[in-house]
Amino acid sequence: LLALPRKIGPHPEDGQMIEAGLGRFGPYVRHDKTWANLPAIEDVFEVGLNRAVALIAEKRANPRAGRGQGPKPLKELGPHPATGESVAVMDGRYGPYVKSGKVNANIPKGKSPEDVTLDDAVALLAEREGKAATKKPARKKAAPKKTKTATPAKKKAPAKKTAAKK
Repeated sequence: LLALPRKIGPHPEDGQMIEAGLGRFGPYVRHDKTWANLPAIEDVFEVGLNRAVALIAEKRANPRAGRGQGPKPLKELGPHPATGESVAVMDGRYGPYVKSGKVNANIPKGKSPEDVTLDDAVALLAEREGKAATKKPARKKAAPKKTKTATPAKKKAPAKKTAAKK
């Protein structure tokens, strides 16, 4: 662990050094400003130049792989007749739905996602756009409370003295 980050060798294209190390988010390979994850900690000590170059090239080709990519479409239906955006059947957290641009519409429970056609999808999306337009207006904020003007504090009467014992 004291020998990390380990220098693997110069990159074949530009001659800059490729390093392997163990970072905050796990094992990695680094070249210039590109960081690629390694699958196991043992790979930090065993990864060779060819594998490191391949990992870095893969990372540069697909920089956001593995995070925040969203669901893959089950079926592409084609372009929307009105907007021209692609219409796709997706599988979501709450079941299958149809997506076109930023508009999502649920597929009814009785219908299979494989049976949805472009015409069905356009009808579902149009129905959903109609529902989104009839959104309730936001509640008005409460009127700000008026602050009372400060009144001068009344002076307390001096405490009564207790009678002395005889």
